[in-house]
Amino acid sequence: MRLRAIPPLLLAWAAGAAAADTRWMLMARHGECAEIATLERRVPGLGSVASPTAFAERMRRDGLRVISEPLADTGGKAVQVKVPEKNLSLVFVMQELCSRKQ
Repeated sequence: MRLRAIPPLLLAWAAGAAAADTRWMLMARHGECAEIATLERRVPGLGSVASPTAFAERMRRDGLRVISEPLADTGGKAVQVKVPEKNLSLVFVMQELCSRKQ
């Protein structure tokens, strides 16, 4: 009976670990990562933006020009977003890419 309980627990743990890797972060110049919420000081009222797509949409809603493009050879796991009017050039990465640097 105990053996039947292990697989669901193992699956729940694995799913939690996989979900953590799907979180978007910001990559700094030297490869370290930061929470997207740190943008709040440059973009007041940012709210609960959690992805490059959501960030780009928010900037467009504010009437700003946005240039968003996936970075080559990352399989969609890194996206550069530029907002010229705010002098922002950001690289959003999946958390799994940050793990390699830490």
